[in-house]
Amino acid sequence: MFLGMDGKYSAFEELMHYYHFSFSTYYSLFFIVLVNCIKAIINFISIKKGKTLNKTAGSIDLFVSILAGMGLGYGLIFQGILSDVSIKYFEVWGYKMIVLCVVCFILFIIQLIFTLKIRGIRDKYLYR
Repeated sequence: MFLGMDGKYSAFEELMHYYHFSFSTYYSLFFIVLVNCIKAIINFISIKKGKTLNKTAGSIDLFVSILAGMGLGYGLIFQGILSDVSIKYFEVWGYKMIVLCVVCFILFIIQLIFTLKIRGIRDKYLYR
């Protein structure tokens, strides 16, 4: 039984008690962006060592990271709606979401930089 501030049953309190199951989706999106960033760095290092270049991996990984970022953005919008309903739960989940979004954005920028460096190397060798 989940009771609100007035001591009565609250469906919202019960819903928020299980919100961590829904929030795990955002952790999964963060993990996807993290893996794509690591892949871009590893691809760059392997190309610098003289190994072959995967021509489509960078573009597809960037697209997937953009989709994951959009999902995190929509989650952030939902956290704004949640803050209108309950500041108590926004303080718990909203700040976690803001941190996830900022870290994912930084990882995406790193991924973009390494992907552009890979394309620069590819263009240098293809158009000689």
